Amino acid sequence: MVASDDQARIFETGYRPYHGTRLGVSHSVWALARHTAERIMGLKRPARYKILPFASVIIAYLPAVAFIGIVALIPNGRIRLSGFIPGPGRYYGFITAAIILFTILAAPEALCPDKRSRFLGVYLSSPLNRSTYLLAKAIAVVGVLLLVTLGPPLFLLIGLALENDGPRGFGAYMGTLGQILAAGVSLSLMFGAVSLAIPSLTDRRAFASAGSLLLILGSGALTGVIVFGLGGPKDLLALGLDRLPFELALRIFTLHGLPTAAGGGLARASSAPLSTAVVVAASIGVTLVAAAVTWWRVVGTEVTR
Repeated sequence: MVASDDQARIFETGYRPYHGTRLGVSHSVWALARHTAERIMGLKRPARYKILPFASVIIAYLPAVAFIGIVALIPNGRIRLSGFIPGPGRYYGFITAAIILFTILAAPEALCPDKRSRFLGVYLSSPLNRSTYLLAKAIAVVGVLLLVTLGPPLFLLIGLALENDGPRGFGAYMGTLGQILAAGVSLSLMFGAVSLAIPSLTDRRAFASAGSLLLILGSGALTGVIVFGLGGPKDLLALGLDRLPFELALRIFTLHGLPTAAGGGLARASSAPLSTAVVVAASIGVTLVAAAVTWWRVVGTEVTR
């Protein structure tokens, strides 16, 4: 039975305290990270938002599927002796485009919608502060990047092992597994930091994606012109973001690095790679600088509502 308007009365005013379970900051961080990861992958969104992220992930796994199929169909040893099937360390060279494409798509979906809708103030009214908000976003971006930096070489290792064409012995297998984990996490952290820096500067996803692509490919083109074209110091190649992550992966797998400029002439190259110290220092420096830029922009964002 519904009372009429003239019979409605207010018996008490004021707020009631919440007496339920408080899950704390860690739950808020996890909830925001999970929501951001779902948004990046287009989950719980229309189908058009799922096409590019899922296509990038599929492209990253296709070479591994092909290599495992070749090993399964051709007698063991013939392909491996010719060097046709790459190990997990060399596999990143086959999926460079997929990793870069996924990188420029992930971070803009993590930061730009909140900046454009000015939703940061709503998050800050929860147990989250600016630091934990950024932590949740970083966890989401780095986590989804592991789909293309860790998953494919790990899948290749497992597939080759099942075909009796992987590392020989338990120690060798576990050593390769550790290298894959280290390389996958390192690349995910570096690409995640770089990809978050550009979206922290704008609230438009298209501009953020274009800026991230320009930064990654443009830095490689610029350093290549200086070193290979003008004979500059070869260590400058470590600043090329399309090269540096994969150089680091090669060092983790103790493989020979990419060729560098011999210096003193146009487009002269030698097989002498960059030193491991330069690669490691540049990787740490790039990651820290990109993270600092993101921190500065997010912490300095003005909350208007």
